[in-house]
Amino acid sequence: MKVAIVGAGPAGALAAALLARDGAQAVVFDASHPREKPCGGGLTAKALRLLPPAPADDPLPVRRLDRCRFDSGAGDSVEVRLTQPVGIASRRALDAWLLRRAVAAGALHVAERVIAVDAKGRVRTSGGRDQTFDLVVGADGAGSLVRRTLLSPTPPSRLMMAAGWFARGDAEMVVRFTPDLRGYLWLFPRPGHVGVGICAPLGRVPTRRLIDRLEGELMRAFPALADDEAPRYAHTIPSPSADARSLLEIAGDGWALVGDAAALADPITGEGIYYGLRSAEVLAETLREDGSPRRYPERALEAFGRELLRAAALHGRFYAPGFARRMVRFAGRSAVIRGVLADLVLGEQGYAGLKHRLLRASPRFALEYAASTVAARRSR
Repeated sequence: MKVAIVGAGPAGALAAALLARDGAQAVVFDASHPREKPCGGGLTAKALRLLPPAPADDPLPVRRLDRCRFDSGAGDSVEVRLTQPVGIASRRALDAWLLRRAVAAGALHVAERVIAVDAKGRVRTSGGRDQTFDLVVGADGAGSLVRRTLLSPTPPSRLMMAAGWFARGDAEMVVRFTPDLRGYLWLFPRPGHVGVGICAPLGRVPTRRLIDRLEGELMRAFPALADDEAPRYAHTIPSPSADARSLLEIAGDGWALVGDAAALADPITGEGIYYGLRSAEVLAETLREDGSPRRYPERALEAFGRELLRAAALHGRFYAPGFARRMVRFAGRSAVIRGVLADLVLGEQGYAGLKHRLLRASPRFALEYAASTVAARRSR
């Protein structure tokens, strides 16, 4: 099978590596390497497990962290220790590392921009190539040419806007909620610098005001990272809706979408690297077993899609007024709630089972909260 993978981000590079390992003629088209992508660069524990083994002479370029500070944005904060580390990476370094794994597995990297595709597998590039493939995989991000050509652009209602910069220095890992924007800001310490950013649903607030909000928050709380000289970035993050049809549309005869091109980011957090990697894995498994992408959307829905649909349904409640403050305040007084937050950061706690877990934990939480309240009164 001849497969064209358009885009060499995490989803495209992993798809190329897996398909080449299975014997396909995998060709990755991407002219943008090396480049830094405007992205937090966070890899949950379950995302780290999906990465190929790192050669001894080419270690995985991530910074591993075992704690995260949550801030309600209303004066409450809590540090949560993680039972296993998360990774924070520069996308320039991570994507290049994954592309090297794909090439080592037998994929061909063509450093040319794809300028046209069609439903018959034809791919034309800026370098004058005009080839036909058995399958075209769109892994070309939120503004995917493959998606626009063979499906349709992701609707604005399913887009989140992220903005920020890469600051010199160091910091702890911080997530600060901004409920009025239905989003949050972050500090993600990477190797050599800190990714700072803020996100909110597209259309909730103009991008310039989003950046102004981030600059103001950092000047007040983290002035060392308010880097006036660092270039600002802004980009969209695409997600599915709560309707399963938004996932079942991501493949057709001779084509398939993975990662951001398939709009597979978490609607609550915007986290997309895990879903990019997992979608590449599910697509490769489907092609290995069927030789066709026909069952890929249904398999993606069962493998991870229902979690995304649940997140889309919960988004409004998660960012409802007062919710973030209560969650952070409760976590400050209860180890069981801190454990839930830790597992959410790690990607080990899904949204579908979250309510059930909280109900099971409620007796212990009540005892911990009561004990902390008594202790606080005695200390006054």
